[in-house]
Amino acid sequence: MSIRVASLFRIASCTLLLGLLGSAAAQTYPTKPIHMVVPFAAGGSTDIIGRAVAIKMGELLGQPIVMENIGGASTMIGADRVAKSPSDGYTLLVATSTTFATNPHLYKKMTYKIEDFAPISLIAKSPLVLALGLSIPASTLKDFVAYAKARPGQLSYGTTGIGGNAHLTGAMVASALGIKMEAVPYKGSAPALTDVMGGSLPMHFDSAATSLPLYRAGKIRVLAITSERRVEAAPEIPTFTELGYDVSITTLIGLFAPAGTPTPIVQKLNATLKRVLSDPDLLARFRPDATIAEWTTPDNELEQFKAAYVQAGKVIQSMGIQFSGK
Repeated sequence: MSIRVASLFRIASCTLLLGLLGSAAAQTYPTKPIHMVVPFAAGGSTDIIGRAVAIKMGELLGQPIVMENIGGASTMIGADRVAKSPSDGYTLLVATSTTFATNPHLYKKMTYKIEDFAPISLIAKSPLVLALGLSIPASTLKDFVAYAKARPGQLSYGTTGIGGNAHLTGAMVASALGIKMEAVPYKGSAPALTDVMGGSLPMHFDSAATSLPLYRAGKIRVLAITSERRVEAAPEIPTFTELGYDVSITTLIGLFAPAGTPTPIVQKLNATLKRVLSDPDLLARFRPDATIAEWTTPDNELEQFKAAYVQAGKVIQSMGIQFSGK
């Protein structure tokens, strides 16, 4: 046997061995609790969606899934934590459009990139709404535009970090409506909405999942939604588009593992998530919050996040948005 043939034989043998080991690991996986990192404060829309999915995944996998809320820096702190974790399937990331679509356009020095992760599947898509405090005398978007134009630069809105989807949406809305607003970063939707309800923050551009329950309870006003069409959960809320403003954006929410996680483990997590996202109880829970559950293959999840990256880049460039992290 020549040296070249022997080398190829050893490489093939090692590859086969790794595949067998990965398959064996998947058969017994998981043997201990799994940690799922949500890069936002507890109580926000991504946290609520992640927890609902985690509970059902844990039941199917036979091990609990422990949620870790690691907010801040536009999801980068939590994402970095997962990127540097062992590739064994025991540390997962609930990522959003902010994590992989907008951050790369806004920060030169990022500690992670999408190639540092193994895609598993999308979890859901969620439109955003303009959540307004009751102290603002505006019951329609037309009223709000008049109110804001009479106070240029005096209004502020909450975001879930510089460059996040809420920040980008706020900038898009301000441009479309011809008004000036100041962005105020928060670690998550929950603390921002608390300030909106308390009157110290005029508004927040937030996922429908967390704002609609407060809207129904009469604690905030919701003037418009960023979906292409009105949502079943709140058909009385108009879209920005139908009101004549070019604002259409949806937050992607997906599950990722560190790069190098064995393919059989990724496949097992993907198959488990597929079962979870077809569960009638979960779908019934998502529906009132305008959350759209969506299972995908790992490749399709990656494609959708990359498409969102392209869209975000075009919006940022066309609007000339500048961030301190650029």
